[in-house]
Amino acid sequence: MADPSFVKTFVQSTEEVETGRAFEYWRDSISALSGVDIHTTKPASAFSAGRFIARASHSVLLHTRSDQVGVTRLAHHIRRDEDDSVSLAMFLSGSGYFEQGNRGARLVPGDISLVDAHRPYQVGGYEAYEEVRLRVSRSLFRTHVGEPEVYAGRVIPSGPHSALFASYLQTYAGLVGRMSEAEAKVAIEGALHLVWTFTATSEGPVSSEALRSLALVHIERGLHDPHFGPEAMCRSLQVSRTRLYAAFAEGDGVVATIRDARLDRARAYLSHPAQARESVATIMIRCGFTDPSLFSRSFRRRFGVAPRDVRPR
Repeated sequence: MADPSFVKTFVQSTEEVETGRAFEYWRDSISALSGVDIHTTKPASAFSAGRFIARASHSVLLHTRSDQVGVTRLAHHIRRDEDDSVSLAMFLSGSGYFEQGNRGARLVPGDISLVDAHRPYQVGGYEAYEEVRLRVSRSLFRTHVGEPEVYAGRVIPSGPHSALFASYLQTYAGLVGRMSEAEAKVAIEGALHLVWTFTATSEGPVSSEALRSLALVHIERGLHDPHFGPEAMCRSLQVSRTRLYAAFAEGDGVVATIRDARLDRARAYLSHPAQARESVATIMIRCGFTDPSLFSRSFRRRFGVAPRDVRPR
C-alpha cells in the first residue's frame, strides 16, 4: 500500500530577503495566500515577520510573529478569489483589532475572533504580535460549529478556554508534518468542537461594553483624520449619539478618549528611534492634530512634558 500523503508544512520569513524589501515580500506573500490588502506604520526598512504554515486540503494553520500590520479584505477581493473559508484566530502576545459587519473588538491575548472570508473584514495588530490562526472550509465549520453567518464577527473573550485552544493548536502544529490528510482532519474537527463548546450561538443586542470595544477599534484606525470624531463614529457604527455616549459614560467620555488616543500615539511616535527624522509638526499631523499650540498644551497636560522632550537623545 502506498504511503499516505502527509500535510505540507513550510516556513516564510522576511529573513529570506534583503532588508529593504522585507515588507514588500511579506505583503505579497500574504496577499497571495489570503486575498487581502496589507499595510503597516512600521518603516519598511525595519519590518520583520515570519510564520509557520501547515496546508491541508480542508484547513490551513498559520502561526505568525510579525511587526505591526493591518489587513483589509474588500468586496473586490471576494469577487476575485471566492475564498469561502472561516478563520479562528487568537493573539498569543501583543494587541490588535478585528471588525466584520457591525461586530468586532479590540483584541488582547486569549481573545478568539471568528472571520468569514466571504464577507469584508479588517484585522490587524497595534504593535508587534504573535498569533495562531486556523482557516477551515465553510462546510467543515458548518458541520462542527454552526452557520458561519451566525458566528461571523464574533469574539470569544479571553478565559481558561484560551490556553486550552492555544495549546491544542500549537501541539497540532508540532505534529501535523507527520500526519496524513485524514489524521489531520480528525485533529481539526477536534479544534472546531472545542470552539463549539466555548460559545453559544444565540446573541442578544450589542451590549454597551461590546459597543465601546468596537468603537475603540474605530478610534485607533481614525486617529490620522482630523475630522474623525463622535459623529463619524455614529455613522460608521450605525448607532445613535445617545448609545455611543452611554458606552463611554464610565470615564472621561468619548471626545476625551479620542483626544487621549491621539496624544498616546503621538508620544509613541515621538519617542521611537525609527521616527527620529520626522519633525514634531509632521507627527502631530499624522495623529490628527491641526493646531500646534493646542497640541503642545494638551501633550504637556497629559504627560507633564513638552512634545520635544520625549524625543530620543
